[in-house]
Amino acid sequence: MKSDKTQIVCLICLVLFITILQCAPDAPFKFNNTTVPEQLNDGWAVGTPDEVDIDQAILNQIYLNFVSEDRFFNAISLLIVKNGMLVFETYCRDVSDRDHFSHVQSVTKSVTSIAFGKALEEGYIDSLDQTLYSVIPDKFPADIRKRSITFRDLLTMTSGLLFDNDDFSIEIYVDKPADPIRYILNKPLYADPGEQFYYRDCDPHLISYSIQRLTGMSEEQWVKEHIFNYLGITNYYWDRDHTGISMGAHGLHLIPRDLAKIGQMILDHGRWNNIQVVDSAWVEISTQSHIETNWQTEPFIYDYGYYWWTIPRRQAFTALGHGGNFIFVVPDKELVIVMTSLPDVDDDEVGTKLNDFEDLINPLLE
Repeated sequence: MKSDKTQIVCLICLVLFITILQCAPDAPFKFNNTTVPEQLNDGWAVGTPDEVDIDQAILNQIYLNFVSEDRFFNAISLLIVKNGMLVFETYCRDVSDRDHFSHVQSVTKSVTSIAFGKALEEGYIDSLDQTLYSVIPDKFPADIRKRSITFRDLLTMTSGLLFDNDDFSIEIYVDKPADPIRYILNKPLYADPGEQFYYRDCDPHLISYSIQRLTGMSEEQWVKEHIFNYLGITNYYWDRDHTGISMGAHGLHLIPRDLAKIGQMILDHGRWNNIQVVDSAWVEISTQSHIETNWQTEPFIYDYGYYWWTIPRRQAFTALGHGGNFIFVVPDKELVIVMTSLPDVDDDEVGTKLNDFEDLINPLLE
């Protein structure tokens, strides 16, 4: 009997506690902050909206939407670069986020595209139509069809390998197979290589390993030496799998201003501070539409380049990371717009999808 009474008392206490929580006002999870960038010794030229002919009223509208409590729930930062000048920068959770790197999820894929382009430029890769088998024949199973997978197939997410992202994360990073590359290549085919777009993390991981096999450097080391050093990017972290392969699909952690540097370099045809960091021909071809995706709901039509999402109606392209991480580039407007967000959320409930991000920045694009 005493036990029953105790259980009843505990149940009443639990009900009262839940009731109190429901009645208590929700605390704000964002705060108002300045939008004026500070001049730092980080390679950025800082300007004002007037200097680049942006209406301050438009920026005010964007800012109010960005810091609202009922949208962009997990947002961290928003930066706008126009004509090569940083003219808008704000952080809605903590001012220190300016100097702290965070996980940008699949934005990593776009950096992997740049890394591949640099390896192609340096002669480590013969062409986009070179087969993966020619680079790592020791990793392949006997399936002849898989031996036709090319780098072009990997860069357009059309390798044909059936490996869903949820399964990939668990099986590669939790189960930790002895040879991750051989494990990936042993997966069945959902289609012949080159036939059908299917967004997955396994294809860029194969690119990362190929860079490592061909150059003798991990993708992180390759990017650090050939790209980040020229951009002055030092405050970052890049995850590897348990065998030391840089995560080609995600795992890169960067600060917002450095994401903007990558976007500006791509906008400037591979140049940063008058140095040609990446071949301009690669920048042009990698940010063009190469395949139609399954993101084809009017008016939000998104195609795919080489690990860049393309927006034909905007004549724009973007790196895109889960949760709401973007490097959005609009060449004809000389615009680079960066947003970072807490990455580990459900995009259907909390995260910012690309069409929502477009809605936020639309006043700048009209």
